[in-house]
Amino acid sequence: MLHDLALVAPQLILLFAALFTLVVDPFLHTNTDARRFWGWFGAAFAALAIVAAALLWKFGPFEMQTPAFAHHISASRYSLFFVALVSLCSLVTHLASPRYLVEQGASYGEYYALVHFATFGMACMVAAESIITLFMALEIMSMSVYVLVAFKRGSVASVEAGMKYFIMGSVASALLLYGTAFVYGLAGSTNYIDIGRTLAKPIAGGDLWLGLAMMLVGAAFLFKVAAAPFHMWAPDAYEGAPTPITGLMASGVKVAGFAALLKFVYAGMAGPAMAAMHQHLPHILATVAVLSMTVGNLLALTQRSVKRTLAYSSVAHAGYILLGCVAYVADPTLAGYQQPSGAVPFYLVGYALASLAAFAALASVGKNGEELTGEGQLIGMGRRHPLAGAVLGLAMISLAGVPPTLGFFGKLQLVRDVLGVDGGKYLPHVVILVLNSVVSAYYYLRVTVYVYMRPEGRLPREYVRESSLDWAMGLTAAGLLVVGALPGRAMNLGLASVATIRTATATSHLAYERLAPGAQKTAAPLAVAPADAAAAQAKAP
Repeated sequence: MLHDLALVAPQLILLFAALFTLVVDPFLHTNTDARRFWGWFGAAFAALAIVAAALLWKFGPFEMQTPAFAHHISASRYSLFFVALVSLCSLVTHLASPRYLVEQGASYGEYYALVHFATFGMACMVAAESIITLFMALEIMSMSVYVLVAFKRGSVASVEAGMKYFIMGSVASALLLYGTAFVYGLAGSTNYIDIGRTLAKPIAGGDLWLGLAMMLVGAAFLFKVAAAPFHMWAPDAYEGAPTPITGLMASGVKVAGFAALLKFVYAGMAGPAMAAMHQHLPHILATVAVLSMTVGNLLALTQRSVKRTLAYSSVAHAGYILLGCVAYVADPTLAGYQQPSGAVPFYLVGYALASLAAFAALASVGKNGEELTGEGQLIGMGRRHPLAGAVLGLAMISLAGVPPTLGFFGKLQLVRDVLGVDGGKYLPHVVILVLNSVVSAYYYLRVTVYVYMRPEGRLPREYVRESSLDWAMGLTAAGLLVVGALPGRAMNLGLASVATIRTATATSHLAYERLAPGAQKTAAPLAVAPADAAAAQAKAP
């Protein structure tokens, strides 16, 4: 038990930080400035979670020893990679928040606790090995984000955005629950290992129910990642939410959604029973990807609020990432099974850093309850607040995919992997992606023009200056520059993570089913290591 608890140390660190904040905050002085230290406290614990994930990655891989843990959560390198990434999103959000909340009159301790709870939910989502864990983690994350979106209690726009997000998010949660109920009915279990064992053999008449399950679950995930046609909540929610929370939604929520989607598709819903569905699923994802990137970019062209522009931009990027989800490689441990390529994890790193940088810079604009996030309100930002202007410009260039930024290398890796699928049959989709990237460059670079190249006029500009906010902008900008200059290391980490999308326990079970398809379920599975599964399969008659 202690061994397994040590393997979920990053999640426990985030949970402890949330509970500690809730317990201690009521005893603090009522002065709002007294609560600004929670930003540093939250950032420190998020950094501690990153360190714990890095240590588990370095000295692992480790497997859970008790069934209670092994069938519900994992500490694979796939999970650790995304746990570290969502913890980084939490760290930057905490650093960007203290002074912003004071200026907005919303400096309350529960804000920081909710950010921790949201991150805890994200970390459990990406590490989930069962439907139950996935749904519970999704609800922990969602409930926290719903409240955070409406956290500016004196703002009608913020409360309205939170209510819209809550109502539409509840529908998405219901779709997920209903879809996974069909999976449970077919597999008789909720954990991915047993679902994989069931799907390792064809199911008579199961195509209809598997297709219905994938349709419902897919719609729920498309909502969470703000992909068209389930994107209508994004502009209002992004614009009404506190700016640091908008950054968390654009980065952490999207990262957790795509990581959970990949694991559900490639680790949970995999096997010969899904053969008919696997013929159509990539085409469906590619079609939705084209719709998302086109709708997002065209609607972003007409926006004049930078937050709404980035909201529609997130819809377009969801399309890019969805197209990357169809790129796969053969699983070396199990012949006939597939695993995603490393393009999606690498792309998510670049997109998360650029989104966090952009919204951290926007959090510095406006004081005394105002948010000056319109394009015309950013005029003179590059001269009056050089750090914020430079970080916002760098983020826009990276999101546009201008070489040699991290965003460019992310799109390049994604395009290369997608073109490698089945002799380039997704070439038309890649061409549409490139054309959409050209279109997006217009509105990204337009923001940079307002920041640096428009005459300033006589309107006064107020900026928030805080050491923690400077750290948030500096860390994200440094990440974009360093990883963009040396992308190979991040690419290798992405490849190493997806190689462990199935745990060793699941691989052993699937190898056993393939070696002895007629064996009874009560027989003990072969205790083979993942690396030995392919060799054992090759020797089987």
